[in-house]
Amino acid sequence: MHSRWRSFAAATTLTLAAVLTSCGPSPAIRTIPLEAPLLLRMAPPEGQVSRYAYSMETSVESPMMPSTGGPLVTMAWQQVQTVLSADDDVVRVRGAVDSASTTMGLPMPGMDDMLPDLSGVSFTVDMDPRGGVLQVVESEGVPEGAGVSVESMLQGAGHSVLPEAEVSPGDSWMVETPIEMPMGTGGTMSLDMEFTYTFVSLADGLATLSFEGPMDMDMDMQGMAMSGSGTLSGTLVVDLVEGRYVSQTSRQNMEMGVAGTSMTVNTTTTLELMPDR
Repeated sequence: MHSRWRSFAAATTLTLAAVLTSCGPSPAIRTIPLEAPLLLRMAPPEGQVSRYAYSMETSVESPMMPSTGGPLVTMAWQQVQTVLSADDDVVRVRGAVDSASTTMGLPMPGMDDMLPDLSGVSFTVDMDPRGGVLQVVESEGVPEGAGVSVESMLQGAGHSVLPEAEVSPGDSWMVETPIEMPMGTGGTMSLDMEFTYTFVSLADGLATLSFEGPMDMDMDMQGMAMSGSGTLSGTLVVDLVEGRYVSQTSRQNMEMGVAGTSMTVNTTTTLELMPDR
């Protein structure tokens, strides 16, 4: 569950900052040459609408839990992103989750309350051209008992991921992403992550980036302390012509300890831009 919220925060940030319009520019626009070195920036046109499909699978290995033979939790949702306004410094974006589902690999009483239905959640944010969330303008539809606000997730994970200077394929840069957020009544969670991003390739206006790095977590939730450490790695594809992300995949591996027991938590996520209907 707690890994799910971290993944939701990070993936939502990538969805907004690097993703979450009409798809497909004309062939004439697509043939504009893009040559490295170049500034990687998010510059979508006002009115652009993008629909994304997101999925996440989490498996847990622990002597205290029976094997499920598959993921413990599978989540999926579709999100629509609309660019309300755009200038050189700020892009205002509205995101809305229009469908969501959660599947449990084992019956676990009480988990329904910890994994709320995200359908109907919407939010408006201001972003910088490097993909950072500057502020949350408003949010609606967050279910009661979700344990964490959209504002804390987006602002906590809203660090710029694109480099300050021009880069060419093969260049790398560091991004530190400390996150502090409330978890339920009186609970807190802190994450320290330091990613190395690499500009892998550029083709037909699509820039492929990879990222990897360590992460450490500490959490106190109503007197239950939990800590963990591990790694997160993945790949992003950014459309520099349309100014939005095309896809994102990631894999998180965490060794966690709680109440004197240990467990291994593995989480994979995928995010894909969907074609126009």
